[in-house]
Amino acid sequence: MAGIAGRTVFIISDLHLGGEYSKTATGRGFRINTHVNELTDFVEALIRAADVRGAKLELVINGDMVDFLAEKRHDAETQEDGFASDWTPFTYQQEAACAKLEAIAVRDMQFFKALGKFLDNSHRLTILTGNHDIELSLHPVRRKLREIIGVKPGHDYELISTGEAYVVGDALIEHGNRYDNWNAVEYDRLLRLSSFMSRKQIARNESISVFDPPAGSKLVSWVINPIKEQYKFVDLLKPETDVAVPLLLALEPGYRRILATVARLALKARGWRKQNAVSRFGGDIHAGTGAVPGVFGSDMAAFSGENIIESSQDDGEAALETVLHDRLAGDTQRFLDSLPSPETGPTGMVGGDISSAKFVDRALGLAKLLLSHDNADVGRRLPALLTALQALQPDRSFDQDCEAASEYIDAASELLDAGFRFVVFGHTHFAKKVELRPASWYLNSGTWSDMIRLPSDIITAHPDEAARKLELFVQDMATGFLKRWIVFRPTYLRLDLDSSDRVMNADLVQYEPAAITL
Repeated sequence: MAGIAGRTVFIISDLHLGGEYSKTATGRGFRINTHVNELTDFVEALIRAADVRGAKLELVINGDMVDFLAEKRHDAETQEDGFASDWTPFTYQQEAACAKLEAIAVRDMQFFKALGKFLDNSHRLTILTGNHDIELSLHPVRRKLREIIGVKPGHDYELISTGEAYVVGDALIEHGNRYDNWNAVEYDRLLRLSSFMSRKQIARNESISVFDPPAGSKLVSWVINPIKEQYKFVDLLKPETDVAVPLLLALEPGYRRILATVARLALKARGWRKQNAVSRFGGDIHAGTGAVPGVFGSDMAAFSGENIIESSQDDGEAALETVLHDRLAGDTQRFLDSLPSPETGPTGMVGGDISSAKFVDRALGLAKLLLSHDNADVGRRLPALLTALQALQPDRSFDQDCEAASEYIDAASELLDAGFRFVVFGHTHFAKKVELRPASWYLNSGTWSDMIRLPSDIITAHPDEAARKLELFVQDMATGFLKRWIVFRPTYLRLDLDSSDRVMNADLVQYEPAAITL
């Protein structure tokens, strides 16, 4: 094949190693990746296949290899985000970040050892960061990762943690969160934070003023993770951005206040990016006027979580309704009308301080209604849940030849205009191979994590019929019986390049044991 004359590159992404394993044989623990053995087998299969042909390979891990957002707040970690949660959107203290990475590696050490063996066999390993492993941009954490993998002098190893794309021949590879308004990372400020940390020139309480993590990370830490104990499926439904806001609100309307705060953060960050982005689709923030007043000289502090939280209740509710309308359009008011009123109890307190869990009214949760057999209230809430699920997972989400999210198609088209023939993203968890123009392709490497695929009759059926089908799904979700709904489709991309470094073949492949040949 062409890969023997030139080289062959394999690409995987969204491994999401992180979170505690279950203490029981049947539980899921706090993980979305329950298939580390298969992932390890994949790396070892690459080594075996290369040995047979005497080939040198490259493995690219295209973002979210590890998942810091699935790790609970470290004992020594202060609450710089001002929010009383067991999880944090970003680990500012380098000691805590290293400890979290080490805990992830200890649980799944076989995979990291396989990566070390891959390097020992003279292959190349390239790792890009995503939006769940931002901490890998910090110098001490990068060093800890090299130590865990066992990188030695002479190994062909590269970690790209600066927001740069990675170019292989005429293919461009990047995680893709740059084009997601909720998860674009302010890399200039993140690198500045790492720079000051490396010199021990920044106090802990100044960190959040220099770098503020994406709104999507706050959504995971402040809402998705805290409700996961009751809704174990919640992070298996993708994506986890503004599309997930209706779902979270339908499940737990008591979190309306916090969701409004996160929505306000996302809209403000979106406005900031529009003013500062260098590209029509580029979401990265650039340095502009500098850093924080009195510290490093910038106005970015206005966008920190603490200041946003102090906004008014009206601002939060307006932001939430804007986010809902972006996804539900004409169904927005009907969706809101089916939920408990926001004007009573803790649910109504949309603005102000959200630093205490006492402001969350869990009595309104759908799981509590189901467990109490409150069938009348459940029946009233099901239409809202159905609307949210239909917005979250459109009918063709799992079709590999169609990308329903226009932001990724638009971004890929712009990159093709720059002269690339192949544009490779991850991030969405949906594997894709879409020909955007003759001989020019958009590809997505998919995920090695579990996902939930909603039956098509829930998505496309008449509302009355869909609601009946939904009841079985809801009952299973409430009791934690996920098996019949979970999909595990590990995929990888294979690029074969000729001796002039031109991509000759680009294949999207579903992994099967012992099926890799060169």
